[in-house]
Amino acid sequence: MEKGKSYEVKEWFANKIAQEMGRNIESCDVFAVIKETEKAVYALLNLGCDRRKTTWVPKSCLIQHEVGADENGLMRYETVFEEDYEKCVELFKEHWRDFK
Repeated sequence: MEKGKSYEVKEWFANKIAQEMGRNIESCDVFAVIKETEKAVYALLNLGCDRRKTTWVPKSCLIQHEVGADENGLMRYETVFEEDYEKCVELFKEHWRDFK
């Protein structure tokens, strides 16, 4: 995985996460990578509306994007690489404060 990029979870895997949670989600972006192995990342996922989930995601289920507005005008934010879970949660909360 490259720093300075934005990562999104593929739709079918995002649907699986939504089903496990028993609720609809608005998005499924990788807010932060906490751990990384050769085949997967332990990630803090941004599910929209100040909602998050931490889980292992296979790298084959990730889509890489450039940071900034995409072709549909959707803003893509840089994925954070941070091993400290508590710091990731605080950064997530700070991110959502900007939208309140």
